Amino acid sequence: MKLLEISVETDGEAAEAIHALFNRYNRYGAVIEEEWPERPALPVVRVKTFLPAEQSCALSQIEEALWHLGRLYPIPAPAVRWLEEADWAEVWKSSYKPLRIGQRIVIKPSWQSLAATPEQIVIELDPGMAFGTGLHPSTRLILEALEHHIKPGDRVLDVGTGSGILAIAAARMGAGNVLALDVDGVALEVAHKNFTRNGVQERISLQRASLTPGAMTEDSQQPVPALDARGVWSGSFDLLLMNILADVIAHSAEAIAACLADGGLAIVAGILQAQEEHVRQALETAGLRIVKRHGKKDWVALVARKETESREGA
Repeated sequence: MKLLEISVETDGEAAEAIHALFNRYNRYGAVIEEEWPERPALPVVRVKTFLPAEQSCALSQIEEALWHLGRLYPIPAPAVRWLEEADWAEVWKSSYKPLRIGQRIVIKPSWQSLAATPEQIVIELDPGMAFGTGLHPSTRLILEALEHHIKPGDRVLDVGTGSGILAIAAARMGAGNVLALDVDGVALEVAHKNFTRNGVQERISLQRASLTPGAMTEDSQQPVPALDARGVWSGSFDLLLMNILADVIAHSAEAIAACLADGGLAIVAGILQAQEEHVRQALETAGLRIVKRHGKKDWVALVARKETESREGA
């Protein structure tokens, strides 16, 4: 049997959007590969999907969808070629290399061997895994910020866990316990598998919930339960991680503050530079003080602290 390979070369900023597009048109999914040059430079990122011959008619739909996506972000035309079935298994794995982020984090595909040093934090995630692979600048920003701000024993809340990459990193960096939330049932399944693969499932609790009321998903006819930030979870967390849309962060600012213990930190990402001031104002209005800004290309991550409440006569 022959397979049609569709490949788009892009950067980490667009890779996950193309990955999601491929997943809509091909039930076999898509993969993301990253090739690092020998000298310091940005990596070459390719997003690939493979269509069986009987599904090759979907090519025109994919090309049209890529054209529309290209109106929002520059994307080259896809490269298309036929592969023999026997070649497919090795072709899509051939260019994957461990991905290094920050000072200690390494993201490694399951079939790769790696002689890690004692100080490295190795996270095993198969390439192409949806909802956060480490390629997008916002994911890198929040991981780099996490390295600087987490403390041993911290109680961590990961909102919108996706692949679970942030929760895994927090657990591997010494968090006392981690609560990971997502509203998407598929994401929860993926995260659970990744927690087990990385041996941190005993230290991470997984819950289908949103930070604020009213969240809906395609696979649920009822609103997803909201984390009880003003009840049992009030003031429960030393560190909150949230890599999501800027408007969602701003809308959730009061709930973020309510979840944090006095002196606790929120690290939020998924923010374009043009959206930064809007998010800053929302966080500050909720009683959080911005203590650090991390930037990469057009993306920003903010670190905000919940100040210790002053007491009269103190």
